[in-house]
Amino acid sequence: MDKRASLIQAFQKEMKRTRPMASPRCIDSFANLWEYEFGSFETLPPDLKRLVAYRAAEIGWTDDDV
Repeated sequence: MDKRASLIQAFQKEMKRTRPMASPRCIDSFANLWEYEFGSFETLPPDLKRLVAYRAAEIGWTDDDV
């Protein structure tokens, strides 16, 4: 399994087992790690890209409409 697939799989497992109130923290952590490892979100699968984009808009990381 390549690094991207491994990171996505770990994130999906974490989201399934975490409490709903902790989900934003998981998304933030995943987004930070993904950007650090790969430099951009271009190779992120569309469903995860939307999740990260919604979170970014929610906390004011972007002014773009999602």
